[in-house]
Amino acid sequence: MLKYWLALNKVKGLGPVRLRRLLDEYRDPRTICETLNFPVSDIAEELAALQRFKAQAVTIDDENYPSSLKNIHDPPPVLYVKGGLTAGDRQAIAIVGTRKPTRSGVETAERLAGQLAALGLTIVSGLALGIDTAAHRGALLAGGRTIAVLGSGIDQIYPSSNRALAAEIEQHGALVSEFPLGQQPDKWTFPQRNRLISGLSLGVIMVEGHYDSGAMITAKEALDQGREVFAVPGNVLLEQSKGPHWLIKQGAKLVEDVQDVLDELRLPKMANVQCQMTNEGRVYPELNEEEKKVMTCLSLEPKHLDLIAAETKAPVQQISALLMMLEIKKVVRQLPGKMFILG
Repeated sequence: MLKYWLALNKVKGLGPVRLRRLLDEYRDPRTICETLNFPVSDIAEELAALQRFKAQAVTIDDENYPSSLKNIHDPPPVLYVKGGLTAGDRQAIAIVGTRKPTRSGVETAERLAGQLAALGLTIVSGLALGIDTAAHRGALLAGGRTIAVLGSGIDQIYPSSNRALAAEIEQHGALVSEFPLGQQPDKWTFPQRNRLISGLSLGVIMVEGHYDSGAMITAKEALDQGREVFAVPGNVLLEQSKGPHWLIKQGAKLVEDVQDVLDELRLPKMANVQCQMTNEGRVYPELNEEEKKVMTCLSLEPKHLDLIAAETKAPVQQISALLMMLEIKKVVRQLPGKMFILG
């Protein structure tokens, strides 16, 4: 039956809503293809390409098709997946926002994603630059799971600068798309995929974005789908705050920390993934004792190497080496003048 689902998914102009009407009339995809003469001859090539790409196509009648997506108005008939979907992904939260965030926005998205992932929730986002990237990275740094929903085929990573991130997500979650292999990103593909970001999630958190941003489309999709909508407030003078503030005015839950999300969704504390949390509330991979000691001296305020060495009572050379390892782990950033801050 898979080849018939794939054939229908490639018919131009046949979207999920029209397909559902056809299924109501003809019962199954094979009958639709045979009755309406949709060709399936080229599907063998697509199946071979999926195998070469080490991906799979999950149809809406498969057992491992996400149950949350089946309940939206226009579920995709086929999901192309690289990586793996698990039963635990039913407990997922989406974090979305602008491609041009402030430093504070990036830090907030990464922190929330890390804390939620450390509690066992899967983080869903769209692999875009800015807030999406920060959300995925936060989940990965916490040792948790994350799903990237693409506005292209899963073999067409966009933006290309996120290819390394996509490869890491594949190992600790999944790349997901409703578009066939080879589909290039386009203006229409991103708004269409946004309903999947919200559809896969219990709720959507918006961290910075304009009124007409893609993140706002995702938030509105969440409202239509009966999902919870959360918004992080920001500086009232910044354009990036307009979207979240509008959502809050409409009744979205204001989020200051992860507990706001857990309380609204009535989620219990979940089993922690192995991680460390600094005094700034950020979540990081497990560190050794020496690295932990250095981390306790750091914050979001720059601090000089010599001062860090003095506070830890360790030689400057040793602290310099430890800071280099922490930079490699992407938990510390070096600024000009041998100044260091949390990454």
